[in-house]
Amino acid sequence: MDLILLLVGLVLLIKGADLLVTGAASFALKTGVPKTVVGLSLVALGTSVPELVSSMVASVKGFGDVPLSNVVGSNIANIGLCLAVAAIIRPIPIERRTVRAEVPFMILSCCVLLFMLLRNHSYVLYWNDGAVLLCFSAIYAYYVFTSAREIVDDEIFLEAHNEQRLSLLLVKMIIGVISVIIGGKFTIDGAVGIAYQLGVSRSLIALTVIAVGTSLPEIVVTITSVAKKEIGILVGNVVGSNIMNIFVVLGFSSLAGRLNANVDNYWVDLFVLLVLSLCVFVFSVTERKITRLEGVLLTSAYGFYVVYVVLRG
Repeated sequence: MDLILLLVGLVLLIKGADLLVTGAASFALKTGVPKTVVGLSLVALGTSVPELVSSMVASVKGFGDVPLSNVVGSNIANIGLCLAVAAIIRPIPIERRTVRAEVPFMILSCCVLLFMLLRNHSYVLYWNDGAVLLCFSAIYAYYVFTSAREIVDDEIFLEAHNEQRLSLLLVKMIIGVISVIIGGKFTIDGAVGIAYQLGVSRSLIALTVIAVGTSLPEIVVTITSVAKKEIGILVGNVVGSNIMNIFVVLGFSSLAGRLNANVDNYWVDLFVLLVLSLCVFVFSVTERKITRLEGVLLTSAYGFYVVYVVLRG
């Protein structure tokens, strides 16, 4: 029953996020909001909605270890799974702006999180940490709104060209919000139930099952971008989502309740996240692209990490 609850919750999260983002993007474009702002903000934030909702629900329920592990595991999956698999399918060119600003901002988010969690060797985030993270998210939002130069053409904008009434778009957004809220509750309840039945920590489930499940929107956007040869949005989606996950998801979640990691050697997970982020930067700088070989290396690293997490329990 818990497994069914988890799967249904993930489906509702993903489909609800899709309805919310497509509806919001179309609504914004129809009401005159610039495409650049909609694209660079909603694509990254929209694919982070499952992490945000599931983490908020877990935090409110008192499961403070789930949001932290969910975000760390999801960010690792975004690089070691989404970006890596895309590079294996087709080498990914990296734009100059991404190398100079967005990837360094992702590394900064990792360093800020590491500092907060390792400063007292307690792996805990308090409400004041959340306030600081949200301040960083405001800085990132300012960067997005002021530095946008190119129009981002993603499949979510196709609906904006259809003759859909604003009322219909509002209904779609409302359904999306309801779906992600219910999906978040089902996901957390199912994951906690599975953890209890298997006798493993909630962090293990959050680092693996929930992390990959809530990363499915990023995976879908990544695969679609590769198939349509819209490589420009691919890296920005993964990098932007990772930034949003740390600054926005953990920011709001830690305001709702104390976040903590309840597993030993959690520094390993944080170290893996930082190393993978640095690898993206190094690969981007050296050849201005992520090659198939580098994609294989990232995927292999992710595979070893998953094995380690499972063995650690």
